[in-house]
Amino acid sequence: MRWKLALVLLITIACLAVVLRGLDLDQAVVALRETRWPLVAGAVALYVPLHLMRSLRLWLLLGGQDGQGRRLRLIRVISITAVGFLAINVVPLRLGEAVRPWLLHDREGVPWGRSLAAVVMERIQDFAALLVMLLGVSWLVDLPAEGVVVQGVDVLQAGQRLAGTALVLGIVAGGFITVVGEPVIRLIQRLPFGSLIGGLTRRFREGVLELVRRPLLGFVSLLLTVLIWGTTLVSVSIFLRSMPGLPVSLAAAWTTWTLTLAGMTAVPTPGFFGAYELFCSAALWLFGVDPDRARTFAIVLHLGQFGFAVAIGAVAMVYEGLSIKQLVRPQSDAGL
Repeated sequence: MRWKLALVLLITIACLAVVLRGLDLDQAVVALRETRWPLVAGAVALYVPLHLMRSLRLWLLLGGQDGQGRRLRLIRVISITAVGFLAINVVPLRLGEAVRPWLLHDREGVPWGRSLAAVVMERIQDFAALLVMLLGVSWLVDLPAEGVVVQGVDVLQAGQRLAGTALVLGIVAGGFITVVGEPVIRLIQRLPFGSLIGGLTRRFREGVLELVRRPLLGFVSLLLTVLIWGTTLVSVSIFLRSMPGLPVSLAAAWTTWTLTLAGMTAVPTPGFFGAYELFCSAALWLFGVDPDRARTFAIVLHLGQFGFAVAIGAVAMVYEGLSIKQLVRPQSDAGL
């Protein structure tokens, strides 16, 4: 785990160095002075309904039930989701994804397989939305012939491949396990740690089958996914309007958030620092934005999102009686 952390920290430092290299601090201060901070506050306020919609989606995918078949209180999922997204922002390599299934199992008795199935279904929907967004960039913006190249990498092409691969693998693997069932699970159980992995696979299959038996929940979760991404675009659009000298069109908001998210997905640095600023700035450069202003905006946008995640995550951790050290427990339990 230590070498992984060291590697990710080096990547973070390298990305930050690229973003901040040559930044004119005087120009950055001017941009900050010109910023309409009430608009920034309004954009951040939209994260509240965003968090509620994400929590409701997870609650629906869990079937609204705890491990005893009783009604799972939505407030519990809201709290656990807040802790989970805090972990995703502070634990390297997105290993914080394991926190929500662990907490749902530890605090509410939700079987690991069912919570894992819900989180996987959630991520499949998000990857599908990201893929649509990435394809949409090509229609909305006149891209350079060489593509959107950042540090030698075509972000748009890499993002499409990553999102498409994750989406296809998730659907194929989940569908294969669900349809074939026990023969696959028995084969898995012969592998090293097969008993543990096989048990999780069996419960994952049971969770997917539960969703199949209740298609209305899946349909509503898809609608929530559309609302989540639409609200995020509105928030980014308001952020763009808060700083003079930035484009305020739908195409600008769409492109800025899509390339930023694609970059964060490809390079998951701790807190996404460095990667976030690098790819967000690159998106704005497509619209001819001054580099210093683009970098300053990227920092403001990132700090707004990161600050909100940390704030509600910290409140939820107090409510749950958790410590920062405990956030790495799910990864230790899984042997990561």
